[in-house]
Amino acid sequence: MTPFKSTANTMQALVKYHGLKDWKLRLPYHDSISVNTTSIGSEVVVREARGGKGELLVAGRKNDDALRRLQGVSMRLTGKPFEELGLRLDSANFPRVDAKGLGFSSSAGAALALALFHAVSDEEPDYTELSRVARLFAGSASRTVVGGFARLYAGKGYEDTYAERFADERDLPLRMVIVPLNSPVRTEDAHREVESSPFFKARIESASKRCDEMEKAIKGGDFRKVGDMTEQDTLELHSITMTGANRLVVMSPDTVRIITKVRELRSNSVEAYFSMQTGPSVFINTTEEDQDKVRRAVSRMGYRTVLSGVGKAARIGRAGPSSDYLAPGH
Repeated sequence: MTPFKSTANTMQALVKYHGLKDWKLRLPYHDSISVNTTSIGSEVVVREARGGKGELLVAGRKNDDALRRLQGVSMRLTGKPFEELGLRLDSANFPRVDAKGLGFSSSAGAALALALFHAVSDEEPDYTELSRVARLFAGSASRTVVGGFARLYAGKGYEDTYAERFADERDLPLRMVIVPLNSPVRTEDAHREVESSPFFKARIESASKRCDEMEKAIKGGDFRKVGDMTEQDTLELHSITMTGANRLVVMSPDTVRIITKVRELRSNSVEAYFSMQTGPSVFINTTEEDQDKVRRAVSRMGYRTVLSGVGKAARIGRAGPSSDYLAPGH
């Protein structure tokens, strides 16, 4: 086998899901919508394994949790446990940052699913089916694998729970100033926690309704409405995390400082809206005209930033130095 590389970018969830009604199939309670980034993601280099037994390395180390999740992907694609495929997969994230809430599980899941498919098939992938498979690794990987602005439909089983891309940068040329921040909270713990919130049912109803409104706003290029709804969705998501049985707080003081700065910028006519996933890291949604103003303002506060545009689907390339870590416009 000639070594090859699978690459996928992370996503920012605009209407986020929390909790799973089926953990084996990773079925969410309601639909969700996201947009892929261009500057953050995961790469998987695929080679033949020495000795014939499959091996998965994450950032150069064995990772039992990632291997466990990969087994479902392997069984669905090949009918075999991963170890029997005779492949060595080296997975790594880019850029290398110690942060939570950036969506690395989504990009890793998408890259790994595409890598396994390409390793065992010469056909072009059906990205709708691949979204079902990638979901078995991480629900968000289902949207990430198809790229652009994507919607994950929450069905009743494997077949009717899948993602589709419905828009791209031509519909809404979104820019993101991403601020990586760290947290000890695991996403899996937060997913289990929210079901104990007394507001969980109300959250399902609210997010389900918002998905239709969000898709319409994106297709219509209505940046302000998208930004406003994403902020509302973010605060709802964190409210049910904080009101679960263990009262998890995944925001940090740095998160709040950045939110405050975003609101200050907006009061001064800068187009900027905050967004967080299950973690303290902040996505600041803005426009091409205002992205530099936002980035400078946050950098002056002492925070690292990563600039992003609307990213594409998971893809295959030659093994070697990455050419995918690009800011918008490249």
